[in-house]
Amino acid sequence: MKKLVTFYINATFFMMINFVFADIVSKDPNYLKRGKIDKVHIANYLKKELGKHNYTIIKDPTGTSPFKLIENFSPRKGDCGTAGHFWRENNVKIGTGTTDCNSNRLRLEVASSGDIRIGKKAKEIWVGYYFYVPNIPGNLEDKFLQPYITQFYSINRKGGQTVGGYAPQFSASIYNGKLSIEGNHVIDEKNLKGKWHKVEFNIRYSKKYDGFIKVYINNELKVNRSGFKTASHDYVDIKYGTYSHPEYGGAMYPEGYQFPSHTIYFAGFSLSNERKKLLVSKIQQI
Repeated sequence: MKKLVTFYINATFFMMINFVFADIVSKDPNYLKRGKIDKVHIANYLKKELGKHNYTIIKDPTGTSPFKLIENFSPRKGDCGTAGHFWRENNVKIGTGTTDCNSNRLRLEVASSGDIRIGKKAKEIWVGYYFYVPNIPGNLEDKFLQPYITQFYSINRKGGQTVGGYAPQFSASIYNGKLSIEGNHVIDEKNLKGKWHKVEFNIRYSKKYDGFIKVYINNELKVNRSGFKTASHDYVDIKYGTYSHPEYGGAMYPEGYQFPSHTIYFAGFSLSNERKKLLVSKIQQI
């Protein structure tokens, strides 16, 4: 029995080594192009804190990615930045107010910066990417860990976020071991891990009641909502990676609980006004 336990520990160690110590190409998210997304940043980290995050661009460690380079989001337990939440919009001194550090959040996200401006006319966009959850022991097995992996939210550049919040918000999250989008479980627990999954959002942003959201998973239409207001502010920002906070899901967290370390990969993330121009549309299917 002791030999079996030792073998299991060693096997687990080498599996994690294989994923974690892949060839690092860059820690700068702007090393990659993302279509119409001009420039990105690591969300909620101050410039002086950027050396602390655990985001990397690496050579594909899975051997099955449709892209040679992939984005590795591996937040560690206790990691956080102190840039604050909407400090610019709310005219709050940077580093004060609500931060990920003082609100027990675990975040490692790449964020756009006002690439989608909403005017009087409706605007239709496409966002596509592949994601992969490594099937290694302990990865996203904690029942309290239910991270957002993609967020679309409306913001105002002026007037602050205390007026009207940031709704409407669209998101994808890993909830109870499944990928959930707009209340729909679009990938089940059995198929989530150890596979690259293609995700495409098609959103018509409109301040009238003629907006829509469609979501394709591995080329199959899984979400289709229409006839509602999809924009109420001036801009739309996009974040992707992994973001957990203790208010999500209504779970009762144990005293002193901290979200555990985990890993999610992304590949080919891009924004376009046409589906055929997405990076994920320009490659062969897996």
